[in-house]
Amino acid sequence: MFQWFFAGGNNCGFQSFPIFGLELYKRNRFYFDFSASFVGLGMIVPHVVNFGLLFGAITSWGLLYPFLQSKRGQWYHTDSRTSLSGMNGYKIFIAVTMIITEGMFNFIKLLTVSSIDLYKKRQQNDSGKIKYMLTSPSLSYDDRRRLDVFLGQRIPLHVPVAGYIGCAIVCSVVIPWIFQHIKLYHMALLFTILPVFTFCNTYGTGLTDWSVAQSYGRFIQFVIAAWVAVPGAVIASLAACGVSVAALNVSSQAMQDLKTGYMTSTSPRAVVAGHIYGVLIGSVIIPSIFLAFEANAKSTAPIGSKDSEYSCPSAAVYRAIGLLGKRGVKELPDHCITLCLVTFFMTLAIETIRLVSQRRNWKLHSFIPCMIAIALPFLAGPYFTIDMCLGSVLLIIWNKRNRPHAELLSSAVAAGLICGDGLWVLPSSVLSIFNVHPPICMKFLSSGKQVDIADSFLNTLGPHGRT
Repeated sequence: MFQWFFAGGNNCGFQSFPIFGLELYKRNRFYFDFSASFVGLGMIVPHVVNFGLLFGAITSWGLLYPFLQSKRGQWYHTDSRTSLSGMNGYKIFIAVTMIITEGMFNFIKLLTVSSIDLYKKRQQNDSGKIKYMLTSPSLSYDDRRRLDVFLGQRIPLHVPVAGYIGCAIVCSVVIPWIFQHIKLYHMALLFTILPVFTFCNTYGTGLTDWSVAQSYGRFIQFVIAAWVAVPGAVIASLAACGVSVAALNVSSQAMQDLKTGYMTSTSPRAVVAGHIYGVLIGSVIIPSIFLAFEANAKSTAPIGSKDSEYSCPSAAVYRAIGLLGKRGVKELPDHCITLCLVTFFMTLAIETIRLVSQRRNWKLHSFIPCMIAIALPFLAGPYFTIDMCLGSVLLIIWNKRNRPHAELLSSAVAAGLICGDGLWVLPSSVLSIFNVHPPICMKFLSSGKQVDIADSFLNTLGPHGRT
C-alpha cells in the first residue's frame, strides 16, 4: 500500500529503484523492485538455486550482453525487440539451449536410473513401496501417512498414457482442419516430442518456481516455421506454439498441484479430477471473456492494433519469430549457432560434474547450481534475482541466530510475504477501475530531455520550491 502512493506514472515508484546506480539500471536492468513475493520465494527456494540465478544474471546482463551489444554493426544490424535477427536471437537461443540441454540430461538420467531400479525390483518381486515405508528411518508418521494416501490412490499408468494418446489424435485431426497450413504429420511429430519438453519445463519449474513455457514455445515455433517454409508457415508455427505452451504450462502446474496434494494428504485422483473440471469450465469461460473484450474494443479499435486499448504487444514478437523461422537459420545473427554449441557443451560438462560429485558424495555438489537457474535471467532479466538472493540472505542470518525458530517459522513468513503482496492486487485494481491513481511519481533521471524538463520546472519554483 505504501509503494502504491509513489507509482503515479510510467516507471515510477519503488518497483524501479536503481539501488546499484542509474547506469546499471538503464543499461543492464540491475535494480531492486521491492517485491515481497520474490523475497518470500527466495526464502523457500534452495540457496544454491538463488545464488545460481544471481550468477546467471551477472554472467548474462553484466558480461555477455554488453559484449554482444558492442558487436552491433558487425554481427547484427537491428535493435528491434521483436526480431530474432538481433540481440533477441542471442538471448532466446542461448537460454533455450541451456534449458533443453539440462532438461534432456536429467530426462535421460532419470529414465536410466528408473529402468535399473525397476529391473532390480522386478527381480526381487518387490514394488519398493512397502519396503521403503517400513524400513526408512527418516520417515515420520506424517510422511508415512502421506505416502500411504498418495501411492495407495494413485492413477494407473495406462490411464494417462491412453488419455494423452487420445487427445493427441483428436488434436492432430482437428487443428489441421481449423488451420490448413499445419499438417497432420506436423502435429503427430509435435505430440511425439512434447513429453520430453514437458519434463524439462516441469523439472525447471520444480527447482525455481518459474515456468519457461513461452521460451520452449518460441523455439518450437521457429523450428516448425523453418520446416514448413511456405506461405502460411507463420500461421502453422503459431498454432504449434499455442499447443506447446498450453501443454507445457498445464504439465508444470499439474505437478505443483500433485505435490501440494501429497503434502496435504489429498488423493491424486481428486487433484486430477479437479484439473479436468477446470479445463471443462475454462473452455466456456475463457472464450466468453475474450468475446467481452472484443465487444468492448469494437468502439475504439480492433484487439491487437496499435490504437487499441488492448494492443497485445507480445503478438508482434511471436509473429516476428514465425517470419524469421520461415526464412531459416541463416536469418539468425552471426555466431549465434556457435555460441549455442559452446553453451551446449558447457552445460553438458557442468551437469556431468554435478552427477559425478553427487554419486561420490563430494562437497562440491552442494555448490554447483543447476543450469536452468542460470538460464532464467538470460530471458527474464536480473532484477528478480536480487530479491530472491535477499530472501536467501535473510534466511541464512535467521538460521545463524536461531536455527530451530527459523526452521519452524520461515515457511510461514515466506507465505505471508507472497500472499500479502498478491492480495494488494485486488484493492489496487478496484482503485484503478474508479480512476483513483497514485498521487506521487517517484522517478530517477540520469540525463537527456527528461532531466532538462525537470530542471526547467524546478527553476520556475525558486530556491524555496527546489528545496
